[in-house]
Amino acid sequence: MRGIVSFHALDLELFDRLIGPLMVGEKVNPDEFLDAALRVRRAEWHVKRHKRALATLLASLEPPPPPEGTVWQKLRTRLERLDHKADPIALLAAEKVDPDLHLLGRPFLIFEGSAERTSAVVDEYARAAGDASLDSLVLEQLLRLDPRVGPALEPAEITDPIAPLTLRNALLEDLKAIHAAARRARDGLAGAASAPDLAQLVVLAVEAHARAVPFWIGRDVDGLETLCDAAGVDAPGILAPAWRPFAAVIDALPALRDVLTPSLDGPRAVGAFVAPDDMPELVAFLNAEGARIIQAATRAGEGAKCSTLLRKIRECAHHAKRHGRGYLEAAGVLPAWFDPDDDVEGLRSSA
Repeated sequence: MRGIVSFHALDLELFDRLIGPLMVGEKVNPDEFLDAALRVRRAEWHVKRHKRALATLLASLEPPPPPEGTVWQKLRTRLERLDHKADPIALLAAEKVDPDLHLLGRPFLIFEGSAERTSAVVDEYARAAGDASLDSLVLEQLLRLDPRVGPALEPAEITDPIAPLTLRNALLEDLKAIHAAARRARDGLAGAASAPDLAQLVVLAVEAHARAVPFWIGRDVDGLETLCDAAGVDAPGILAPAWRPFAAVIDALPALRDVLTPSLDGPRAVGAFVAPDDMPELVAFLNAEGARIIQAATRAGEGAKCSTLLRKIRECAHHAKRHGRGYLEAAGVLPAWFDPDDDVEGLRSSA
């Protein structure tokens, strides 16, 4: 599908303690959520300076665009294209940086090789208390990339456009919006609560979760069930609608049950869910069937893209398993570092 698909290590405690009660009209204490969301956003915007620098470095490998304008301008551009010499550091980075994984797909800035280490570093970023801790993590990851790249990389001049206090207030407004939308749906139980309204309500809930819990994303891809169907591989039977995270809400809004399906049915949707107890089976399935899925995608000319997508799903599943969380797919949930005025990472056309 076109757009952003996200893969979440779903914290059911966050749903049971905050999001679910909020949706059924109960009072909640958002302090722990707010603290986590502020740390995650601070970390994402901190590392964005280095992501932008890497993206710019890789873009420098492209020669000047084809000639346009007057005859002399065209001649000059042709000469520039002939004289274009790639930066050795850029060439080095291009050998090791997969933009779809390292600049777009994983949370934060991580160049670890294994799902285990990636999960551990995600936690370190999410817990980082300040700029010094974040700088240390970035330096460690750039050394993982290549010791020669880090010293030559000048972080871009980027700052978060939203101040912490303003962000805190905005997060509270987001929670209030979920509460209000759920109340309208409950009040309209006799017929005014439409399926599209309910579908957007659950997306708002997942967006709130995503503010506080790091997640993986892919651009113009699909969920695991569709991926398996395309490859001719039986999808694991543990893929289910996201009834468990919204259990308390379904009791108050029974129509919500029919809205939740394992498929991503639009540009903003919640799809397949895997319960925490089933995460070992999901990880085993990905390890056992991943090669077959990639082989089928390779025959269709999509091998590299499929391989990166499965790596993201596997890393997310491992992270969920490690923390006793579930796995959830969604569409249209954007990362904290996304800025509508910023297209370096290539999200604007898909958002």
